[in-house]
Amino acid sequence: MNRWLLLGAVAVAVAACGNRKPADPSPAGSGAAPALPDALDLDWKALRYDLGSLGVVVATGGRAEFRVTEDDTGIHASQTSIDGAPGFLALSPPSLVDLDGDHHDETVIPFELHSVHDSLAGAFVFTLRDGLPLQLGTITTTKPGGFTVVGTTIKTDDGAIWTWDPKLRQIVRAP
Repeated sequence: MNRWLLLGAVAVAVAACGNRKPADPSPAGSGAAPALPDALDLDWKALRYDLGSLGVVVATGGRAEFRVTEDDTGIHASQTSIDGAPGFLALSPPSLVDLDGDHHDETVIPFELHSVHDSLAGAFVFTLRDGLPLQLGTITTTKPGGFTVVGTTIKTDDGAIWTWDPKLRQIVRAP
């Protein structure tokens, strides 16, 4: 498979994020402020991960095995096919960052994506909405774990800085 095809397929467009409105777990009429879920409660080892045009894979134990298949609609990562080139997504423990300044952390999950021909490193960025994980975007890096959390930004090893854009309500690469 062409290296640029796989890299292009995995370079995910950043998804927009709407207002966070977590469920109110406080008893009715208690006057207590609702408790927001903690980003550390996110089971990152067993999430669904969007690989862009390759589709979605489900991790088990921090890893997703798949086969890269091609059909009339394009190239896809299939976890049910026995045909195609083998590939896997390996996840590392998360880092936390409050990207949007709401005093609730987003989760940055480093990954390595491998297929027969190519490898890609980066990080998935998740937030919690209504207590459920919402993938805000994917950041690519030049090596596994090739990013640092700096204040309310994520800086990759190639010098790119990612931040939250409140007008667009999404994570963006700073100019």
